[in-house]
Amino acid sequence: MPLKPMQRLDDPFFPLEPTRAEGLLERDGGHAIYWNDAGAVENMPVIMIHGGPGGSCNESRRRFYDPKKFRVVQFDQRGCGRSTPKGKLEGNSLQATLTDIEALREHLGIERWLVAGGSWGSTVAIAYAEAYPERSLGVNLTCLWLCRREDVHWWFHGVRTMFPELWESFASLVSPDERGDLRSAYVRRILGNDPAVAKAAGEHLWLYEQGFMQFDAPVAAPETAAKGEAYGRIFAHYASNWFFVRDGQLLEDSPRIAHLPIEVVTGRYDCCTPPSNSYDFCAALPNAHLTIVPGGGHFPTEIAMSHEVARAPGRLYERIVAGGGWRGR
Repeated sequence: MPLKPMQRLDDPFFPLEPTRAEGLLERDGGHAIYWNDAGAVENMPVIMIHGGPGGSCNESRRRFYDPKKFRVVQFDQRGCGRSTPKGKLEGNSLQATLTDIEALREHLGIERWLVAGGSWGSTVAIAYAEAYPERSLGVNLTCLWLCRREDVHWWFHGVRTMFPELWESFASLVSPDERGDLRSAYVRRILGNDPAVAKAAGEHLWLYEQGFMQFDAPVAAPETAAKGEAYGRIFAHYASNWFFVRDGQLLEDSPRIAHLPIEVVTGRYDCCTPPSNSYDFCAALPNAHLTIVPGGGHFPTEIAMSHEVARAPGRLYERIVAGGGWRGR
């Protein structure tokens, strides 16, 4: 009898649907975007956008979506994961990512889809829906990040409120006179001409983020710095450009998606993307439903968050169907 993987007794997620199709989509500037597609083609399509900037798609996150209802499409953003060339910064921006998503939609022959993402992926999801509301059935977001100047400042400085010893370690890499603007200090080091300095800064940035994203320390082995160099390069590029959004842009453009059903789940104690992001966004939109999870942090797979993260897509599916937005293929 073949062995089955261990599973939590309170696991709220759905069975993992295997990849049905995958490939590389050639784009401008020499970029090629990795994508995969899972689930029956007649199901409601959802484009699932990964976090970062600098992360990659995780096939296990398909389990957030009921395979009886959803077809899940994932992709790696420019320079990330299995997209090529890895780490390339030229032609790499939020705006380019939005056109990549549109090109992927056309490539797969999908007319409209549910747009989903968490953390940085939520930023991309909102920006895409606001740019292409006619292609969006609804929006499903976890741990929303608006990328306002105040939100970026929190990431680099405000975290000290909750994680002072972690922040002090992060800040210690730069000279005291630079610590008033850690965003610029880290960008200079990671994107500078000294490979050793860039590597060290990328590793510090990675471990800093991993340290405050966990609400509970993980049972498994702690994160290592191995991913930091590649991750930090993409992250620093986006940070140097204020993540390619003007201050307040996602809220200012939100009337473009006021008609869409939206579900947002966030943790009460999320120290990466604090709940004020989700609250302010949902307060501006009449069809947005916000769930703030007591005892929840940033990771959607942690016990406190997982049950609400698993419920939200089903609620959204019913709202879209009831509103006449989806009748199947």
